Amino acid sequence: MLKKGIGIIFLSLLTLCLTSCFEIIEEVNFNQDGSGEVTLTMNLSKSKTRINSMMLLDTINGYKVPSEEDIRTQISDAVHKVKEIKGISNVQNSSNFEEFIFTVSCNFTHVDALNTVISTFSSKEDVTQMKTVKHFSFDKTQNTFTRNYHYDINKQFNKTKLEDREVFKTASFTTIYRFKNSIASSQNQMARIAGSKKAIMLKVNAQDIIANKYSIKNQIKLDK
Repeated sequence: MLKKGIGIIFLSLLTLCLTSCFEIIEEVNFNQDGSGEVTLTMNLSKSKTRINSMMLLDTINGYKVPSEEDIRTQISDAVHKVKEIKGISNVQNSSNFEEFIFTVSCNFTHVDALNTVISTFSSKEDVTQMKTVKHFSFDKTQNTFTRNYHYDINKQFNKTKLEDREVFKTASFTTIYRFKNSIASSQNQMARIAGSKKAIMLKVNAQDIIANKYSIKNQIKLDK
């Protein structure tokens, strides 16, 4: 469950994240017809000195430390799976092992393709829940873009080691959505609409998401 909370694509970075400050950034450039481009970034640059030291070890807190080769292999496998999904194209990824910044991006013909990407890396139970709670949706009639999620990881989080929980005090999840039309309204009060009215950003501390104090959920109404 923690793997889902940290980031679907970068599974092999789990151990490094559990011992380092990190930020996940989700960016979506959305077109009027429902297509667009999504970029997911995991940024561990603030902890690069510590990570370089950790990668010299075999294990940390009982977790096997992945090598650079392990990480590249896991990302490559994940990207290969994404490329096979209908409605997904132009899949790109980059791995910066000097700054420890990792990204993957792709184009999508409709938001349901993004939901398929998420379900590809989810358990059968989560896939079943996602049929009723889609993480991304777009209502063309109402011109409304919705970001949702169904994970409730608080119970699982409380079962982890205390030392593993500490990292989430400084971890964060940021969403940035850009649109062709102006934004009329946003349901999430923490989200900030840009002066141009065509972009919106939301940054939430990972611990607040886990504790269900704040959420990345949002419904964004666009002007027609």
